[in-house]
Formats: sequence, structure tokens, C-alpha cells
Amino acid sequence: MGGAGHWKVEAKEADVTRSTIWREPSWPPPIAAPQRLLPGSDPASWFTARARGVQISLGGIFFSAVLGWLAVRQPHYAVALCAGVVLIVVVLIRPVVGALCLVSLVPALSGLVPGTLVPNVRIAELLIGTVGVTLLVVARRSSVTKWGPLDWLLLAYGLLWAIDGVLGALLVHERLSLSEWGTVVGQLQFFVLYRSLRVTLRTREQRRLALRWLFISAGVVALLAVFQEIRVPTVASFIYRLTGSVSAPGAGGIVRATGPFANWAALAGYLVPLVLVALCLGLGNVVRSHRKSIFALALLLLLALFFTAELSVIICLLIGACVLGLRYGRRRTVMKWLALALAVTAVGAGSFLAHRLGAQFSTTAGTGRPAFIPQTLGFRWLIWTGQYIPAIMQRPFTGWGVILPASIRWPDSESQYIGFLIEGGIPLLVMFGFLFDGMLREAKRVTRSLDQVDRALGEALLVTVVLLGVVNFIWPFLSNGGMPQMLWCLFALLPPDLSRDSPRALLAIS
Repeated sequence: MGGAGHWKVEAKEADVTRSTIWREPSWPPPIAAPQRLLPGSDPASWFTARARGVQISLGGIFFSAVLGWLAVRQPHYAVALCAGVVLIVVVLIRPVVGALCLVSLVPALSGLVPGTLVPNVRIAELLIGTVGVTLLVVARRSSVTKWGPLDWLLLAYGLLWAIDGVLGALLVHERLSLSEWGTVVGQLQFFVLYRSLRVTLRTREQRRLALRWLFISAGVVALLAVFQEIRVPTVASFIYRLTGSVSAPGAGGIVRATGPFANWAALAGYLVPLVLVALCLGLGNVVRSHRKSIFALALLLLLALFFTAELSVIICLLIGACVLGLRYGRRRTVMKWLALALAVTAVGAGSFLAHRLGAQFSTTAGTGRPAFIPQTLGFRWLIWTGQYIPAIMQRPFTGWGVILPASIRWPDSESQYIGFLIEGGIPLLVMFGFLFDGMLREAKRVTRSLDQVDRALGEALLVTVVLLGVVNFIWPFLSNGGMPQMLWCLFALLPPDLSRDSPRALLAIS
């Protein structure tokens, strides 16, 4: 009896096993990427979540046809397409890899001239358009990060900027070139960058990893700027070829560091948010390991920032550091760090900054500018009153879009707020006011977190946004490379919900 019962149990188990293994064949066969074949793959990714036989089969056929057509006519485009498809497949399997790619490359490469890899396209925009859009499309709706006020405000800001650009071209009956279309949709790319990181980096560990990669990438950028300033052979010419930098090699007078950007102000805008984050991490005693390496990295970022000689940013940074010292209750510690940083800067860039200050406050015959007014402000005032303000008064509510009127001979507005008025008039400026308020509220929300890394991000971004509101008067930081990409990457790393269960989180850069 016992043997027969045991035999019946084994028979039932065998039937269950056969029914699980043997199934009716289907066509097309379900093509999926099993977890056992993809070690480390993300179970939440679109590619590995379920069978995608039809989509993958059709995509493979279409890709093969296009690749064969390009290989015959333009082989370099075929190579670029193949590399792009490989990158997209990697992002489909491991979305976090795509997010780390955006964090580490987009801010650092946003200053390269269009056509570096693909004609008429910036490499940063190409990465956002491929990796960022892919991350948005494949995000799992069941666990996606909910939309917040800042998400809606950034989207509305980008859409209004694009509408103003198209409307301006229609009013003057001119067609937009490819580069002008890039400017029209330029602010929308910041939304794609922010939102794609927001929906991908969902855990605390993923956000910490992205922050480490952001610091490492910034360290490389700062090192390149220092090499440029101390005249390491071929570095200056290499930067000039990639960026069209205004600090051309062999130029006379003072040469200000630009790094992989076309302008020193863009490099300063890129560095200052991370310098403030590093300061907040130190004030919160967050870093427990690799302290010497992290301290050296922070000094490198600060030295590169001083080599830009962007006085407005440097002065605002010093004021912001004092404010952060008061907010953390460590005013004396900040004063000691500032004294050490100023001593290092005096040795490394003292004569450089002295030359810069002398050039700013020297008088020039025939200008009528008082000596106490910096030369750059005097020049900007002449441009604004003579060219931009009269054009703004002609269209105060619609602006001119990306096509400037013939009366404007200096193509750079030299101010973010003047740029808003000339691009979209008063409505665009008001829209930025709402976005500015949304950034302040989002950063202030995270300053209440008990997680010290999240609080450091919130405190640094709160001060950065306030400083941005000031320095935007003398340069368009939000519509150029450098600061906006860095800023929106950092905002994307803010937690959607505040941590109330951990009084301290450790950050180790390894």
C-alpha cells in the first residue's frame, strides 16, 4: 500500500513537470532575455520583464535593412547606427547603466560643438535623445515615480520656450535652420534629462552611485581645465578644436580656463553646484572613507573654478559657503576651510585673479565709465540699452524667438533675463519665475530629510538656485551648456519621499 501510494505521488509530480515543460509551439517564438542568461540584469526593465518576440523580431528586420542600406552608401553612418543600437539594447537590459551614462557624460560634454560625432548635432543632445527617451519609453508604469510640481513646471517652461521660437519664425516669415530648431527645443531636452533620471534611479543606492559618477566626471573636467591653464602641451588646441573656445591657443593677455566648454562662464556654472554639494557633505560629516581623496577632489574642483576668473560666480560661492556654514551651525569650520582654500588659491591662481581684477576696474579713455564699475558690466549696459531693450519694447508679449531682429548686432544677450524677454517676452519671464519658485520649494523640501546625503543635496541646491537668480543678470547660465545639465541631474537625484528612518547615510567614493 505504501509503495503504491508513493508511486502515485511520483506519477502526479511527473505529470506536473511534463505539463510545465511541454507546451504547444507558438509562432513567432517568444524571444525574451532570461535572467539566468543576463547576470545583473534589471528585473524591472522593459526588455526582461516579459516576452517581446514580435517587437524584437520586427526591430531586428528593420535594423538589418537600414544598416545594409547605410553600409553601401555612407559606412560611417552605419557604424554610428550600430553603436547607437548597441547602446539602446544595453539600456533596455540595464536601465541604470543608461542613467549613469547620462549623469556622467551629458553635463561634461554639453559644451562640445555640434558635429563632433554626428553632423549638426551636439553629442549631449544625441545622448539625451537616444538614452533619455529610451528610459522614458521603457519605464515600468507600475512603479514609476509620480509627477511632482517641478516636473510639470519644467515641462511647461520647455514647451513655452519652443512655442515662442516657432511663433517668432512665423511672424518674420522665415524658416528655421537645423541649428535653430535645436535652440527651439533646447529647453525641452532638460526636461527629458531630468525626468528620465527621475524614473530610473528609484532607490537610494542607485542615486548614491549616480552622485559618485557625477563627482568623478567633474574631476576629469576640472583636471582638464587645470591642464589648460598651466599650458600642458596640446591640451589648449585640443579643447579649441572640440569646443571653439573663446580662449584660443596663443591668444594674448589673460587666458581663462574653459575646460570642455566654449566659455569660462559655462565651466564656472558647471562646477559651482558640485562644489557646494561637496561642502555640504563635509559639513554634515557624511564622508567616512577615502577622506583624503575626496578632499583632494574638492580642492581640484575649487581650483578649476577659480581658474575661470568668473568673479560673479566666485563671489556668490563665497557668500553661499558662509550661508551654508550658518545653516549647519558650523560657521567656524567654514571659515577655516575658506581660509585654507583661499591660501591654496592664492598660491595656484593668485596672480591670475589679480590680473583679472586689474583689467576689470581699469579705466579706458573715451568710454566714460567710472573706475568703480567693472568693465564687463559697463559693456553689457551699452549692449542692453542700445540694442536689446529697444527690440524688446517692440514685442513685449511675444518676443522675437530665436531669430533676432536686424537692429541687434551683438548676438549674445549677456543676461538670462534679457534673453527671456527677447525670446518670448514677459510671459516667458513670468514662466521662469514659476519654475524658479518650484526649484526653491523642491530643494527646501529635501533640506528636512534625516538622510544627511539627501539633506546635503537639498541645502546645496537651495543655495545654488538663489545664486543662479543673481548671476543670471550678467550671463545666460540656464540656456547654455554646463550649469543647466548639472543642475537638473542633481535635482533628479533628490528623493521623491523624505527619509525619516535613518539619521545618517554614508557616501563612499571608490
